[in-house]
Amino acid sequence: MQIETAWVKPPPQVGGLDHLAVQAPCISIYGRLLPGITNVTDRARYYSFYPWLIWALDKAGHREFNDAFIERFRRADCLFCLIAQRHAAVCGGDADDHAAAMVGSDTLASVARSLGADGTIHLSDFSLRLGAKKRYFASDLGGLGQYYLGVLRELSIIDGDASAGVRYTRQVGAVIAERMDASVNRPLFMKAVDADLVTASELDALHGFCPCQLCNSPSEQEILGELFFVRDRFHDSEALPRRRSLQLILQLADLLCAHGQQLSETAFRACTYASSLPGGEPWTISPALSGTHEKWAIYARNELLSVAVQGLFYVLLDAYEASSLRFDASADIADWFMQQSETLEALEVLGPQKTFSECVADSKVWLPDLTRWNEPMHEVQLTERITSLSRARKSAQNREEIVLAALRALIALASRADSTDRQYADLVFEADYFRYYPINLESFARNASGSWASTTIHDVLRWLLINWGLEMHLRVALRKLRGQSQSTFRIRPSDRGMEVIAIPPAVHTRPRFNQAVRVLKDIGALERTASGWQPSILGRAQLELADAP
Repeated sequence: MQIETAWVKPPPQVGGLDHLAVQAPCISIYGRLLPGITNVTDRARYYSFYPWLIWALDKAGHREFNDAFIERFRRADCLFCLIAQRHAAVCGGDADDHAAAMVGSDTLASVARSLGADGTIHLSDFSLRLGAKKRYFASDLGGLGQYYLGVLRELSIIDGDASAGVRYTRQVGAVIAERMDASVNRPLFMKAVDADLVTASELDALHGFCPCQLCNSPSEQEILGELFFVRDRFHDSEALPRRRSLQLILQLADLLCAHGQQLSETAFRACTYASSLPGGEPWTISPALSGTHEKWAIYARNELLSVAVQGLFYVLLDAYEASSLRFDASADIADWFMQQSETLEALEVLGPQKTFSECVADSKVWLPDLTRWNEPMHEVQLTERITSLSRARKSAQNREEIVLAALRALIALASRADSTDRQYADLVFEADYFRYYPINLESFARNASGSWASTTIHDVLRWLLINWGLEMHLRVALRKLRGQSQSTFRIRPSDRGMEVIAIPPAVHTRPRFNQAVRVLKDIGALERTASGWQPSILGRAQLELADAP
């Protein structure tokens, strides 16, 4: 019998995301509430620039999708970024208005800044896929291929893909392209692309392409406003949540500005969760936006659960790694951690032999009203404390604070909840969804009113560390290993016992809020004032669409 021996290459170790599968419901919710905007589609003008570029290349006779087309496309993508960076350098003010999140900025920002009054730039020095001095972007089609193509296809602005070729759609893409073309210098732009050379004076002459100039291109601004607010030719009932979410952000911006407060992702999460402003004033939601607000509040509640559970996983791995001990089973690690001084002292504050339901009852003493979300003992601030401490210098004291904050956050969530309610309201998830994502608001409500209720807080913590911590992570990592052939283990079994690979901090999901705000600024729906960002005349006009079909 012939026997062959060969080395088996181990799967690549990668960082991975959502190590406890606890963020997935949050991601699912915000994805439905802001369709057409993603965490990487940061600038509104790319929604017009990319169809315009393909349209302009088509007008110049570059219709065949080949290496020559791709190289011209990449030069143009570089040039677009250079224009924005140059405009930021010469105009002053807030550079983000011009160049924030421009594709290739990491490479090209310094190039634009160092360009003197008589300087020149060879675009191919940065655009060539092979042989560039410093390649601006890896993807063949630059930011389009990496970030915007899926969304622009979904919106019927562009067809095709990065392998077979891309083209603008005549019904939508061509219209947007023509609107943009009316306010930019296409001949000079294409001249620079064809010549593979642009001078400082030409970059200045091309400033009309800068994203900040979108508001000076009225017909382009109008059609992008229709797109993002789902009006006229872009009306689509499935996209209406985007309009409602943008309106909700505009309304909150107006209220925060009136109270001298800044619009931020943290404030948005807290205000939607508590239906109140930072000072505790009520946020009155119009009937047309109440359903959208409710879904964002559910997202925020799920986010609080997610951060609390992540915090407990963090402290367990942190303490275990610091100990240099090795155990073979999850239960052994959890039992060891339950005996540590930081754990015992955190539990002592709550009463280790009190049941979970007794701890919930006790929360009436220390838990602020839901609307007072700026107070330190509110679950919003407790979870913010968890994320902050999990990024701070590691120590037993920090671990103790995280354990106590996480348990108090879970107690607060249980105290606020009605276990008889549908925790996700009318949000529908596909069959068996929660079998893959067992840590969710439904399972939390069942446990809080069921098995945990008569269990001591000590034993609830132990259960969480094992079942919603180590065992959950091993299950998630094994599933990713099987499905993606990548190792995302943060702790894994070895011949020396369980060993820590890395300790992931507790983090919030990124609910596309910053991208949505940037879009609102780009299209002129938000304007800067001495008090902060508030709806412009255009933005207030969009708010009036609340009751329109």
